[in-house]
Amino acid sequence: MENPNTSTDRKQSRGIHLNHLNVLLIFIGMVIALFMVFSMYQTSNSFNQIVSVTETYLSAQQTAGMLNNISVDMAEQCTAFIHSGTPDLTYAYAGQLNAIDGQIEANAAYADAGESEDEFLVKALAAFRTKIATETRAMRLMADTLPMGLEAFPPLIQQTELSEEDRALSPEEKKKTALGLISSEEYLALGTTISDAVDDSHRVASEKGKNRAMQTAAQVEKVMRRQKILVFLFVLIAMVALFMNRALIISPIQRSVENLDKREPLPVVGSYEVRHLANVYNEVLKDNAKKTAALSHAATHDFLTGLKNRSEFDRLYKESKEEKVGIMIADVDRFKQFNDKFGHEVGDRVIKVVADKLTEHFRPEDHVCRIGGDEFCVIMPGMGQEQARAMTDIIRKINHELQETGTGLPPITISAGFAFWDRPNPGESLFRDADDTLLSVKKTRTDCCAVYPG
Repeated sequence: MENPNTSTDRKQSRGIHLNHLNVLLIFIGMVIALFMVFSMYQTSNSFNQIVSVTETYLSAQQTAGMLNNISVDMAEQCTAFIHSGTPDLTYAYAGQLNAIDGQIEANAAYADAGESEDEFLVKALAAFRTKIATETRAMRLMADTLPMGLEAFPPLIQQTELSEEDRALSPEEKKKTALGLISSEEYLALGTTISDAVDDSHRVASEKGKNRAMQTAAQVEKVMRRQKILVFLFVLIAMVALFMNRALIISPIQRSVENLDKREPLPVVGSYEVRHLANVYNEVLKDNAKKTAALSHAATHDFLTGLKNRSEFDRLYKESKEEKVGIMIADVDRFKQFNDKFGHEVGDRVIKVVADKLTEHFRPEDHVCRIGGDEFCVIMPGMGQEQARAMTDIIRKINHELQETGTGLPPITISAGFAFWDRPNPGESLFRDADDTLLSVKKTRTDCCAVYPG
């Protein structure tokens, strides 16, 4: 009696073998390709010349155009800063400078591999650098007159050195000197020099690019005529291969790729191999999703309270350092007595009750974390000194409700310290200021809260 598996194998082996078909098509394609190599080599040389000329031309024109436009924008930002004293303008200025520096570096790379250096662009760059030196000096003079200190300005301003004479000037004299620098004839002449040099660069580069492109285009046209027949045959073979592979394998794989990009289960379609692969992958994906979710939650949340843990707090706190946030640090008053007198089971219940109250009274967008044994911390996005009173009222309300939990637990109270991003006289860090405030509160009494600096 014939083995059923053998019969199934025979049925699966009927039809076109994709491997044999692909080998045949590849062989024919390689034969045609050999005939194309020589003419393609010639085409490649001509094409590379066109690309080199085009890249050099485009890079030079882009650099020149950016140089002229950004120079004007930067001058306006510099002038606006000197008149208004707004530090944000200096950051915009520094960003513009970084952008043009990147473009200049890219243009230099093309110039090294292509045409010789554009003398007009060099002239424009020299005038631009001189203009930048004048503007940064003027902005540094203005920055010295402002109360927020150099730390409020980008490194470009901080690292600009002033002469002894400049440093000796009074604030009014510094501002007057800064205005004089950006309104002087020499400074205004630099802008004209940049604009004129950029126009000359455009003109010369356009003429060179046009002549070189016409020469190489003529060479390419001759070679392309010989390639048409070979290309036609090659495309025909490629279309046959594409059709066969698409109908039998590629179409199912494309659908699977879309699902892979979305991290979704694969469709069970196509050949046996593709279907089997999809089934196995779907099982693995499902199992992996469950494990990943469990591991992710365990890594970022406290097992007792379900709040975010210390490592997750550290990550959130680091991300929030550049944002407008408030920090609250709280602990349970006389918590050690709960454990010593009533046992750790009661202590755990106390921690859970406090965690529930904090979660209940703070906003959904606030990050309530347990960062230690009886220590809790809340990161409050968008909270400032104006909300300080409302926050302290929340702690008082929580303490009031903790007295009436109805859980059979002894009376519970917490103490808290607040610090906000816009606090006066900030210390080492927002977290440290909140912690110091809590410690200060605990020295005098419990069941209390305070806002930094006291």
